[in-house]
Amino acid sequence: MKLQARHAFPCPPEHYWDMYWSDSFDDLLMEGATYDREVLEDREEPGGVRVRRIRITPHQDLPSAASALLGASKLVYEQENRFDPAKGEVTWRVIPTILPGKLDAKGSFRIVPTATGCEQVIDGDITVAVRFIGSRIEGAVVAEVEKSYSKTAEAGRRWLEAKHA
Repeated sequence: MKLQARHAFPCPPEHYWDMYWSDSFDDLLMEGATYDREVLEDREEPGGVRVRRIRITPHQDLPSAASALLGASKLVYEQENRFDPAKGEVTWRVIPTILPGKLDAKGSFRIVPTATGCEQVIDGDITVAVRFIGSRIEGAVVAEVEKSYSKTAEAGRRWLEAKHA
């Protein structure tokens, strides 16, 4: 299932990237979060590509039926983000801790300049190869990812306003 979203920011692309990698922005995102976020790896590769791998652990347990089906009480996953500053793009992929070989989630987002600042353009693909219910799970995951990007964009605008006011 395709994932697509766009979010406008009232700043030049370089301010967006300063925010994205800022510890204070991470702190803002974690205020009231319903999950724990752990940075497992943060390194730079040749060519200036920055690789950050994180683990997301929701506070809430899965419903019992989903838990029995998946064999896990929480939907814990890892995500690897690769930022290429030359392209102004982050590519991401989810590394599932459940449904090995049945869940594939990957995509990218780039920041493009606009007349009033910049825009985050998100494209992704989420595939769940589970018979009968895969497409329902895909729809739920896409909805959650879109909601997460929207909340992050709102927090980003607040951070930028406070930082660059």
